[in-house]
Amino acid sequence: MVEPRNVEFEAEGGDHLRGWLFTPATVRKQYPAVSMAHGYGGVKEHGLRRFAQAFTDAGFVVLVHDHRNFGASDGAIRHDIDPWRQIADWRRAISFLESQPNVDPGRIGIWGTSYAGGHVLVLGATDLRIRAVVSQVPTISGYQQGLRRVAPDAAEALERQFDEDERAQFRGEPPRRQQIVNDDPAIPAAYRSKDAIAFYLQHLPEGIWKNDVTVRSTGEP
Repeated sequence: MVEPRNVEFEAEGGDHLRGWLFTPATVRKQYPAVSMAHGYGGVKEHGLRRFAQAFTDAGFVVLVHDHRNFGASDGAIRHDIDPWRQIADWRRAISFLESQPNVDPGRIGIWGTSYAGGHVLVLGATDLRIRAVVSQVPTISGYQQGLRRVAPDAAEALERQFDEDERAQFRGEPPRRQQIVNDDPAIPAAYRSKDAIAFYLQHLPEGIWKNDVTVRSTGEP
């Protein structure tokens, strides 16, 4: 099994994004490549290594990066999600792959799951360097997803929460936070299903991930 090496590259604004770079054990001058990233509120340790290893075994160089504000990557407001910033940062990830001497820049694909599955659809439609897109169970419409996740009688309270958070930030307070998963209806959380709880709360190395996001992340499209 090929072990990845830790890599980093600078994104817009000076923050550094960090991740793993997998290279096949076979010796070739250049390989096709795949750029991968995690979904909503996750980190690369949330199961992406197995997918990356499968691609590497098939002869691809694979880059798996943590989004800004998550995991090993920089970011001043931890666990704050801006989908358009994540998409822009992903373009830098593709540029990093292009710069690798053992990567064929004409054969780069992208892979995203869940929230990142929506990102790769945008990237595939707007970045001509991308030659293949894999979008696994993607988030396509944040509005429609919100209708599924938020009960009608809870929508008004959620909107008030967004408004209160915005007013607090105007006063100079840090963004407010809520949990990503919790099965207690009395505790605000993004997901409550057993599958989601089991996924996010899987065993991870100490300090890699925390069960929270900013409140405003919940309202991002």
